[in-house]
Amino acid sequence: MSQISAELSHLADLDELSGSAAASVLAVAGWSGERRNPTKSWATTWRRGDAHAWIQGDGPVAVEFTLWSREVEEEARADLDTSMDGLYAAAEAELTEVVAGLSSGEFGERLHATGDNVADVDDFIQYRAWRVADRELVAGVRQSDTDTPVMIAVVLREPAVRADGPEDDWL
Repeated sequence: MSQISAELSHLADLDELSGSAAASVLAVAGWSGERRNPTKSWATTWRRGDAHAWIQGDGPVAVEFTLWSREVEEEARADLDTSMDGLYAAAEAELTEVVAGLSSGEFGERLHATGDNVADVDDFIQYRAWRVADRELVAGVRQSDTDTPVMIAVVLREPAVRADGPEDDWL
């Protein structure tokens, strides 16, 4: 699995989390820009090894890393429930390793747990969230639809506003 603590640290330290600044951080860290949206001056999709990154948005952007992704094998579709249970268990075990990696070292010392007080996490099956340098960091297991893979995603973004109010009490 790709280590991304250095990238996250650099992204968190940016004065403004803009697309071009995020692209510069990824390029310096050895990520290859793959696809460019014609309306943007930076590559929006990136790859390093088996890991992918996406720069999403315009003003302040969100940077999402997909570190692990698995699908049910075709021959296992006959017993889809059991196969999905196995994928979820594998993803949760992998998430434990991702969280341990993010929480360790110098970058981990900068993280402040948010508990459940985080917005826009409905599409995560399981997640952990932190604040770092006034930004929100979410690592979790995600499956957007029953026909898509189960994945581990790590997202750095500006704080979202909760439906029940702002997140002033996170720290």
